[in-house]
Amino acid sequence: MSEFQENLKNLDPVDKLVLARVYDEQGQLVSVIPNLPGKQGSLKVINHVVSENGEFSEEQARGAIQLFGEHVEDAKQNPGKHPNLDLIMSLGSSRLKIQRVTSPVSGLLETISKRAASQEECDVFIRLLDQGEVRAAEKVEGVWQPQTYVIDGILNYFASHGNERIADTFWDKIPLKTSNFTDEDFEKGGVRYAPGSVVRTGAYIGPQTVIMNLGFVNIGAYIAGDGVMIDGGARVASCAQIGRGVKFGAGSGIEGILEPAGRLPSIVEDHVKIGAMCEVSGIVGEGSVLASGVVMASGKKIYDEATGEIVPPLECPIGEHTFLLPVIPPHRLAVGGSLMSENGRFATDAIILKPGDLRDTSTLQRFEKQGMLYN
Repeated sequence: MSEFQENLKNLDPVDKLVLARVYDEQGQLVSVIPNLPGKQGSLKVINHVVSENGEFSEEQARGAIQLFGEHVEDAKQNPGKHPNLDLIMSLGSSRLKIQRVTSPVSGLLETISKRAASQEECDVFIRLLDQGEVRAAEKVEGVWQPQTYVIDGILNYFASHGNERIADTFWDKIPLKTSNFTDEDFEKGGVRYAPGSVVRTGAYIGPQTVIMNLGFVNIGAYIAGDGVMIDGGARVASCAQIGRGVKFGAGSGIEGILEPAGRLPSIVEDHVKIGAMCEVSGIVGEGSVLASGVVMASGKKIYDEATGEIVPPLECPIGEHTFLLPVIPPHRLAVGGSLMSENGRFATDAIILKPGDLRDTSTLQRFEKQGMLYN
């Protein structure tokens, strides 16, 4: 048995730990460590040395490094092979903050990942989704990463539950999020649910969100809050991610995913404005605006007028397949348009990025004067 494995035998078990999130001193998420095979050693070490309040100092890092045993030398010779150890070794004089997510069920993610969880275990996992403790995608060091166990958990839930009467008039597997809410629950949640809005259990809705009439939010969706408006008839599909301060226009929708596990869901970053009757697929960067009627779809070209170039899609490889996700860069205005063929005989539907940065006051005023912005 290796030195590392011997050291792990003497550490407290982490059976009820679901995952750990590691933040740097600036509050940026730098690592997500789920309690899954291949990650459990790192999780044990970090859980052992971190302080009660989640502080992870240089001194604690030295203690953690010693516990990794023979992996330390391997990490020095092969950077990237042990990313969590690399992170600890590079800590220097800075501090990390560790957030731990726990569950009353032992080995929850491992059971979920095998699609072998019971009804009770699936209920625990869906509550974690519902509370925003786990989510389908996390932005780690500025890059969105899919969290595959969320898809596994949702599909496991469907498989382990039968249909039942929901809210007297529906026959479904997933209860409505607010079906048993008291007045106190509504007040504590800080969310406004207008008449006719529908939100399924397993969707996280952050405080200071408004879900207007006939708005729909599906299981696995994550809405950060802090001024989010989901306007009338808008649809937030399964596992879609909505950032802070987003205005999501009437009748618009964002694509959902349930399979394949490992595909990045569609994401709208902070302070984006989505016009009426848009369809969102892929990633809309922070502070951008989609004019009304813009349709994002895989394979659809996004033309940047400022550079004269096509914005490349984000490649999401899963096994032998690669999914191409459209991307709207941050702080840009996207409008509907078309691109002519080389011989000029026909036009193809496209998205056009107008020149200018929406953080620039003169650019913003110009677009407002032209009536191109969604308010």
